[in-house]
Amino acid sequence: MTGPDDVGEAWRALGRQLADLRKAAGYTQHSLAPKTISARSTIANAETGRQRPDRSFWERCDAVLRTGGVLATGYDRVIALQRSYQRSRSATAFTASIASARVDAARPARGPRAGVMDAITSVDGAAADDTTIVTAMIEGRPRRVQLSRRALLAAMSGSLMPPLAGVDATGSEETVRVDPALIEHFAVLRSVLVESDNRVGAAAILPTARQQLGHIAGFRRVARGGLHDAFLRTEARWAEFAGWLSDDLGDRAAGDWWLAQALTMAQEASDAEFTAYVFARMAQRAAEATDRDRVLGLARAADRSGAAGPPVRAFAALQRAHGQAIAGDTSAFQAAVDDAHNLVTDATTDGGGLGSFCTVPYVWAQEGDGWRRLGRPRAAVTCFDRALDAWPESYRRERGLYLARTAAAYAAAGEPEHAATTALAALERAHLTQSARTRREVAAVSSHLMTMYPTEPGVADLHAALATSPKMR
Repeated sequence: MTGPDDVGEAWRALGRQLADLRKAAGYTQHSLAPKTISARSTIANAETGRQRPDRSFWERCDAVLRTGGVLATGYDRVIALQRSYQRSRSATAFTASIASARVDAARPARGPRAGVMDAITSVDGAAADDTTIVTAMIEGRPRRVQLSRRALLAAMSGSLMPPLAGVDATGSEETVRVDPALIEHFAVLRSVLVESDNRVGAAAILPTARQQLGHIAGFRRVARGGLHDAFLRTEARWAEFAGWLSDDLGDRAAGDWWLAQALTMAQEASDAEFTAYVFARMAQRAAEATDRDRVLGLARAADRSGAAGPPVRAFAALQRAHGQAIAGDTSAFQAAVDDAHNLVTDATTDGGGLGSFCTVPYVWAQEGDGWRRLGRPRAAVTCFDRALDAWPESYRRERGLYLARTAAAYAAAGEPEHAATTALAALERAHLTQSARTRREVAAVSSHLMTMYPTEPGVADLHAALATSPKMR
């Protein structure tokens, strides 16, 4: 069976291979670093296995060292080994916890674990074909859990709702006993819903998120001491998630409200890192409204939190970049983007930490947005293409959104056929994920193309597809 020592040795072996190839090509760590868009410390730590950069780092090393993809292939093998270990460990631990819960579930509902088994429907073995791995942040630590597809379907249908455990017939709060294990349950469930959102879109997920927020608030009101604060931190994360879902459905008023709730709860719980993250999210939304002063002010508020990790700081740096792009300051924009690239390249990925979505491909996509604002559409297309090539196929909604933005960049560059073809691909993704935001951006591209290039065949096809496609709320 694969163990942690095997995984560690695999990373070290990959690092030694990098060192050998670097030396054979005549590079020092210092000379290789800028050519791979990384720091010298990243090269040094990767070579010893202390740092585990993502696949794009190894691809860049392959390109510079002309290895024919040896390092990226090695990275894939290490990741496969690591996932095998994580799968077996998580399945064993989580199945044990479910078995314990089943014993408790057989007792009268007065017990502190009552309702937990109603919330998590099933967990299959590590070798099952119908399972998926989700990563949940539980009190600041990533946990990978293997869940059945049935659990994902239950999440989408809104059936994963634990009752308030321990309440007597009169509903008196004095008799309530709150199970601390529910913190982990809600973290895992949120990860399941995030996974479902990537696949089916916000419309199917938001009702469940709202229901779960009601349950979390109920537990928070009756919990005491440190457990109360843990529920408050959990509620803040769910509120931010509800805001994200609302934004994607085009309901900015609801998005505003949920994000304000998340900020208040994070500050009340003294959760400095999540407070910084919410400020960065607010800056992101201000950038969409092209409010430069608000963008930069909120990004500075996020930066002031010394507790934020590299991904959150990179996310905040990207908002600074957007603020500078709105102002038309190209050099300040590029400096902020460089900060974000350095932060995500040097970060040790944990696969589920706060801001873990802020990867190298994500930074490329955001850089593309900035170049589009600055009137450099061809530079934007280059960045969007790099991001789309590197993003996992499972990121359906993000892929649709950035296809729409690539189409807008093509249109601005005077390439109507490319713009129309790319916009049609984006529209298909919008339908798959029920993303009102993506459809709205496709519609804007279509309107621009119909004004500027009404006789182009591809433009007419796009306009017709939009006219016959159902609108999303």
